Amino acid sequence: MDVPAPPQLPADIASEIDGKPDVATSSTRLSIYRTRLSVYRTQVSNLRSHLANERTHLSYLRTTVSLVGFGITLNRFSLYLVQQKELSEQHTRHFLRDAGNAGLGMVVLGLLLLMWSIYRYWAVSRDIERGQYVSHQKGTIGASVGLLLLGGLTAVWLFVR
Repeated sequence: MDVPAPPQLPADIASEIDGKPDVATSSTRLSIYRTRLSVYRTQVSNLRSHLANERTHLSYLRTTVSLVGFGITLNRFSLYLVQQKELSEQHTRHFLRDAGNAGLGMVVLGLLLLMWSIYRYWAVSRDIERGQYVSHQKGTIGASVGLLLLGGLTAVWLFVR
């Protein structure tokens, strides 16, 4: 989105105002200039909103990469430890298999977060273009509570046996 340079006060308007012309002509010309300036500021504001939306989407992408990467690492490392002959207790092996499943769950959670992020990016971008952004607090709170419950259930599943 190209944003034009802010409109300059035309020299003829500036000279008329400096020369104290009649009020009606000066007022009309100044209102036209202010309207152009208002349009410019709106375009700059929309540009800032789009850039903020993109930064938010990129932070979701970083979180997704972290979740997927850590989930794969956790899954692979737990499988590696299970395969080692040094582990003798059955309880420890069972715990490590569960940790591998938790790693798989993190990968799935990361991919779900990516899909939600793409949807939110498009929806917010569309709202910015329409000029009628509506906050989606229910979705944000629902996702947060869902993650809280999922994390708590995973902790109970892994550590309380």
